Amino acid sequence: MRRHANSPSLGQIAQQAGVSRAAVSMALRNHPRIPEATRQRIQSIAEKLGWRPNPLLAEAMSAIRAGQPPAERVTLAYITAHGRRDAWRRVPFFRRCHEGAASRAASAGYQLEHFWLGDADGHAARLGDILYTRGIVGVLIAPLPEPATLDLQWNRFAAAAVAYTLTEPRLHRAADNHCASARVAVARLHATGRKRIGLALGASYERRVHGLWSAGYLWQTHELGIEDPSLLHRPAELTENTFISWVRKTKPDAVVGTDPRLPGWLRGAGYSLPGDVAFASLDLPDADGSVAGVYQDAFGIGACAVDLLAGQLLRHERGLPEKPRTLIVDGRWCDGATAPPSAAVDHELGEVEHLLSNSGDRLPLRPVPFD
Repeated sequence: MRRHANSPSLGQIAQQAGVSRAAVSMALRNHPRIPEATRQRIQSIAEKLGWRPNPLLAEAMSAIRAGQPPAERVTLAYITAHGRRDAWRRVPFFRRCHEGAASRAASAGYQLEHFWLGDADGHAARLGDILYTRGIVGVLIAPLPEPATLDLQWNRFAAAAVAYTLTEPRLHRAADNHCASARVAVARLHATGRKRIGLALGASYERRVHGLWSAGYLWQTHELGIEDPSLLHRPAELTENTFISWVRKTKPDAVVGTDPRLPGWLRGAGYSLPGDVAFASLDLPDADGSVAGVYQDAFGIGACAVDLLAGQLLRHERGLPEKPRTLIVDGRWCDGATAPPSAAVDHELGEVEHLLSNSGDRLPLRPVPFD
């Protein structure tokens, strides 16, 4: 890897600073053998001369000095924490997130390797030791089974999270545009003539997304002038009996939710879909037309999380970010058999129609510039 164009050589920096080339090299890598005051002086001179780092080259040289093949330095850890090693693979959203992350990592020159917290008996610090011993410095935290904290030795790693389930510490993360998804679902149902649109969502799902689905629902129903507190069904646990009881009591003509069992519960209680009650999912497992709703771009979310992680690695950033960033990824609306087609009324949706991407379930991925 050559240095950047117009960037001074180590020799030029050394001459200006009155030190050896080796001292410059170590100072620019923040090597502890060079006193901090000297490091800062050399780095200041290098910056004034227009020096810019080439992080990938620095990683490769570090691997060579350690006697390790460079390939071992580009492994990223994908950490899951479910009760069983591969339990997350049964959830379509989780599976697509991993697929997107693995694809993006490969295209950027990294290898994504799955690590399960259970292999360390549930101890994050022990897992951190395993990763550190392996020379892995980039970790991606997959969606957790429930919102939780994770006590990893964060100062050792560059890290990013997928979705919102890692509550502490706060990392850079990529997540779905939940608020926009709920707004679009309500607006599309309303545009087909539905006036009593309810939200059925278990409390655990509320916690997983920081209440953003409810926020979008409340925002849009208020904007349309159809808000009604009785149409909010947010029990601690969503069950068939309590759900159907709520439907019979409040008589919604449309329901928005995430639980894939809701259409079956409605039909089992004698309701026709979409005749009696329309249904729109905020988390379609498949975009096959059987159910209307939002198909989250989990593939794109996983890919963008890798971009956030790769950026830190290329800048040699380790530890917790001072200002964590959240990268929001649009899903897309899909018409389906559980709601009237809304294509004919797109003109009534106004600004809401443009809140989500409708171009497909995979975002165009741009290669990370390494040099």
